Amino acid sequence: MERRAGTRGEKGRRRRDSLAAAAADILLAHGPAALTHRSVAARAGASLSATTYYFADREDLLRAAGERVVTAWATHAEQVAGATTDRTGDALAAVVEAVLPPDERLRGHYEHLVGAGRSPALAGAYASGRQRLDAAVGRILDGAGRPSGPTTPGAGRPSGPTPELVIAVIDGAAVSALSEGRDARALARRLLTVIVSPLS
Repeated sequence: MERRAGTRGEKGRRRRDSLAAAAADILLAHGPAALTHRSVAARAGASLSATTYYFADREDLLRAAGERVVTAWATHAEQVAGATTDRTGDALAAVVEAVLPPDERLRGHYEHLVGAGRSPALAGAYASGRQRLDAAVGRILDGAGRPSGPTTPGAGRPSGPTPELVIAVIDGAAVSALSEGRDARALARRLLTVIVSPLS
């Protein structure tokens, strides 16, 4: 939310983007509870008055951080999809890499997702980026020669799992692995083989 007309200028946008980036870093590293005006100011090397100028309240901060996180997540998935649509043998691994963040950010990412529902602003930001993520996963599945969603009944062609289902399996595997000290990527790939036959 832009609080004042001055935030629309280029300098104001850069300053606000810098604060939003700091907020996203805190969200991923430490979860929603750690996100405050004071923590964002400290992370960005800015004054507390700067954060309260550009973000009216904590929900404003959560929304901006969530939008930045989800945009980065969707962009990463699209980049993986663009690089793997022709490599059918690696489709399952590609889907896992499209959905999961780097290992060092994995725990913070899922703490963010689990806590998102407590904040309407954060939940809304997450939901707004979902379509791009689903589309990227669908591209990987389709590029591997497997339909990524239900087909017309009687068409004689087996339906494949929807991107939503595939992402849910990966998310569930990641949460289970994080809580049990296991390898999230290995577990996600193994569980995906249950709902997706080998792609070749």
